[in-house]
Amino acid sequence: MGRLVKLVLGLWTKNSTGDWSFEVTSCYHGETIIINNNETFDSLVELIRIRLNLGILTPVALTYQLTDWMLVPDGTKTLPITLSCDKDVEILTSVRDYMSEAVLYVTSGPELVAKYEFLLRSPFTIGDTTYLEEGVSEAQHRQAILDLVGGHPIVCSKHILEIMFNEPQLLIVFHVALDIEMVHGLPNDDVQAQNATEFPRLTVDDVISMAEAGTISPEEEFYYAENDEVLYGEPMTIEELQYAIPIGQPASLLNHSTPL
Repeated sequence: MGRLVKLVLGLWTKNSTGDWSFEVTSCYHGETIIINNNETFDSLVELIRIRLNLGILTPVALTYQLTDWMLVPDGTKTLPITLSCDKDVEILTSVRDYMSEAVLYVTSGPELVAKYEFLLRSPFTIGDTTYLEEGVSEAQHRQAILDLVGGHPIVCSKHILEIMFNEPQLLIVFHVALDIEMVHGLPNDDVQAQNATEFPRLTVDDVISMAEAGTISPEEEFYYAENDEVLYGEPMTIEELQYAIPIGQPASLLNHSTPL
């Protein structure tokens, strides 16, 4: 036996007081699916991909929230529940009977899923290294990102990144980009000569807002050492770029978009 569940597309956000809310995509017209009691996580994801016409590699986050009376005492400060295995789907099918309207929230695409995972401080893996593992403090994670990036981040066009990486890879790229922006908004413990009050202290929500409004720009001298040389140029098309930089030759890309 199954039950009709409404799909709502968008992205979870968290305000400065820690309250969670789901912002619905403006172009969304609404879809519904039937979730059976014996539904598996993989079959549910496949069903949603088909219904929403999502690619097989497109990152997807499936979440839901309990009814208000089940969120006591934390209310809207309660974390959304993210589905990731068969057991999660089984729990969803058992609690949906207590919901006046069964709703499944869907966040799709590497950039939006990265923002949601960033808010959750979800672990992610690059090579053999996993970041934000259980027991790792924010200070330790900050240092790990600094070690990963080095001196200062390379700024690369989002369009170029989409050409270079597939969607699962872009999920990691966007995740790291958000961490880089947060880390570079905090004072460096090793720089004793500078007053920490000179640096902006950013929260996770601040970084999300920065990513929506714009990203680190090469013109901002804060991100470069005194003797660094920054090169500027006119925008290039893909054809011009391929002509100027033959395949196999290393290139340094500086543009106005996502730090990598």
